[in-house]
Amino acid sequence: MKKTCLILIIIFVCIINCDVINRTANCVLVGDLTVQEDFSGDIKFLGEIKNEGDAKALFVKITFTMKDSGGSVIDTDFTFVNSTDLDPGQTSSFECYTTASYSQVSTYDYEITWDEENDY
Repeated sequence: MKKTCLILIIIFVCIINCDVINRTANCVLVGDLTVQEDFSGDIKFLGEIKNEGDAKALFVKITFTMKDSGGSVIDTDFTFVNSTDLDPGQTSSFECYTTASYSQVSTYDYEITWDEENDY
């Protein structure tokens, strides 16, 4: 009987720990990304990022790479979301001001990155 209880406790602990290990954050852009010309003629990006995962996302950052009509990289810049960290289901806005001229940017790419609590 003691062995059975011990085995059940071990299995229960493993299930709980496995559930924690499998939790991950998943940060995505929500809604439309707004691209505007700022007061100095440079391009700026505004939007919102949501953590659709089930773990807290730390230091949520979005990086933009801007290219000219020939496909050459003009500028790369990044910003953190206003809340910096996002709990599961939480959304936060961002504003990314760049030094790339709005008139020179033909295309852009973005990448969202973050750390997770268990990364430390």
